[in-house]
Amino acid sequence: MDRALIEALVGVFSKARVAAAQSEAALTESLCWEAWALVPEPKFGWDSSYVVLGRMVSFLRAAKVYEKAISLVHGYLESGHHLDYEDGPYFWLGTLHYEKGNLGDAYTYLDRANRMSGGRCFREEEPKYKAFLKAAKAKNKLR
Repeated sequence: MDRALIEALVGVFSKARVAAAQSEAALTESLCWEAWALVPEPKFGWDSSYVVLGRMVSFLRAAKVYEKAISLVHGYLESGHHLDYEDGPYFWLGTLHYEKGNLGDAYTYLDRANRMSGGRCFREEEPKYKAFLKAAKAKNKLR
């Protein structure tokens, strides 16, 4: 993507960050889709698509727009642009399912991301996701 487009995306995501911080869910969601509309086709095929997707998931999760975010991540996984070593999409799915209350799927995806990343997926993330995985493993005596 060219510099002007990246700057436009940064501007929209800056607004989304403020909206999310102010718990303005509808505005946060709207800004995410505004950003996504700026990304040219193939949506998942750009060098910065992964970063855009990560930001969108973060903001959609804050806005409690779980199903649409889950669908977006699955779209990426099925796009042919996902790389086998990328643990991020599995982590994102885990957090979305956790927030949605679907703890079985949350465990499955967070465990996969944890194994793929050697625990790095939890860096700079809310500690509750790591604590959930640890507690679920202890409770179920899973590896």
